[in-house]
Amino acid sequence: MIIPTLVLVSAMQFGDPQSGARIDDLSHSPWREVPIVKPVSYTAQSNDVQELPTLQPADIPVFPSAPTTAGGTDYLGGMPDPDLVAGNVADSNILLPPENLNPTPTISPRATTPSNGAAYGYQMSLANASDYGGTTRIENNRVYLSRAKVQFDKIAKLSAPIGGIVLEQRTVKCDAQGKVMRASNGEPIMIDLERGVLLFTGQQIAQLDDRYPQAQFAVAETKLAVAKKEAAQTIGIDYAKASLRVAESDYKRSVDIATRTPAAVTVQELELKDFKVKEARLQLEKATIDHDNQQESVKVQEEEVRVAQTQLDLRKVKTPFNGMVVTVVSQVGNYLRESDPIAEVAQLDKLKVVAGVDGNKITQEQVDKKRVTVTARNPGGQTDEFEGFVRYAAPSFKDQRREFEVEIEVDNRLVNGSWLLKEGDFVDVVIHL
Repeated sequence: MIIPTLVLVSAMQFGDPQSGARIDDLSHSPWREVPIVKPVSYTAQSNDVQELPTLQPADIPVFPSAPTTAGGTDYLGGMPDPDLVAGNVADSNILLPPENLNPTPTISPRATTPSNGAAYGYQMSLANASDYGGTTRIENNRVYLSRAKVQFDKIAKLSAPIGGIVLEQRTVKCDAQGKVMRASNGEPIMIDLERGVLLFTGQQIAQLDDRYPQAQFAVAETKLAVAKKEAAQTIGIDYAKASLRVAESDYKRSVDIATRTPAAVTVQELELKDFKVKEARLQLEKATIDHDNQQESVKVQEEEVRVAQTQLDLRKVKTPFNGMVVTVVSQVGNYLRESDPIAEVAQLDKLKVVAGVDGNKITQEQVDKKRVTVTARNPGGQTDEFEGFVRYAAPSFKDQRREFEVEIEVDNRLVNGSWLLKEGDFVDVVIHL
């Protein structure tokens, strides 16, 4: 007779403790039932009742469900094994885990950029301030937030405003106050545009081909000069006024003569002289209108000069705020189409601090638009304080902890050519209620 025995085989088998033979790792296979077939011989009794013999322990193979430690801990589940705790399993049946089952975790050193966790010097890839272990504490009408994170507030992706060839990709060198540094001959010192260059608002970083708009600008300026000269002349008006005076005088004299001696002046002569007066008045009116048109022409030419100047300005790429070049894309000689990227500039004079606030202790309305003091600790152990305000308090909570996010705008400081607050720094925040 054949007795099938069903034995559960673990998804992870490591080796035979007696023979030492290793069995393939089946960790990616599901649990399954395996029939163990073992032939057993017996002798039938005279009463035709067949009794099953007693199986010996050596006849039953041992299949450990999972490797465990002597302390009773299951390596797969992390739970104590009740048989080991109770002492029901011999030490010879305890299998040690392979060396790579639970490797010791390693921590990578902090990278050189400040955005990888400046607090403890290890890399962190967490998303917001609450994930960094920040806490909310309220004392003396102030909200204290720990381990908030500094982030760039604005990053300008400077691109070509209009198509053209990059003729120059340099900028002037400035001191810490933003003044242009000059050589001994008075010429400004120029430096190549590259990562790390500090820029100030309105500073030019690239020059596109502007030969055609330069010619347009020259033509517009010449037309403006001619229009101004014409507008300044009053010869037409002066001539019309003089003609009117002569015509009126001649007509008045004829009328006087006709009054004294009616036969001396005919009616036709008086009508002709009256027509001359009316003609002179119309000529004066026309001269006045022409002069006014010349004044308007000056304004039109001035607008044309401004349009030409705008075309020139479009070939000059400038930074919109104080910051630092973080990316350079184009090179001198590249032909750029409209909106093709040139460089990226991160604003440094104003940064934002992102923090999580415990909504169980305070509401969004209580902290929104409130004054803030940010405290940062530099590598030397000294602290620096910065002023700002809560410009945004999220109207919703992030999770079941009822934590909401706030954004704080902070004024940075430039000291010895370096901005004190850096993107990625961790700071402490005090919100003044």
